[in-house]
Amino acid sequence: MNTGTLFGIGVGPGDPDLITLKAANILKQVDVVFAAASTKNGYSLAEEIASTHLKDGMLLVRLGFPMTRGTEKLQTAWEENARTVVDTLRKGKDAAFVTIGDTAPLVT
Repeated sequence: MNTGTLFGIGVGPGDPDLITLKAANILKQVDVVFAAASTKNGYSLAEEIASTHLKDGMLLVRLGFPMTRGTEKLQTAWEENARTVVDTLRKGKDAAFVTIGDTAPLVT
């Protein structure tokens, strides 16, 4: 089974021109881009910043995260979002997860 690769992409402090060349190149090559979004309004600043670097027709998936301290609600969202990402990777698709600022190293 061929598993896809997940790239963590920090889109910088807010200006699309400050994304690194490497990040911009990865965003043009992956099959899917994931972006964290508020479940309240669906907005994703990371998606907005990265959008100028995505190829036409790119599949962009917003992963809903509730803005709450409610442990059960957060846990459910994290688990559902993780399943979404893992399902994509198991199909052999490469993906990127965009976030504001820098990303922590991903453990494989």
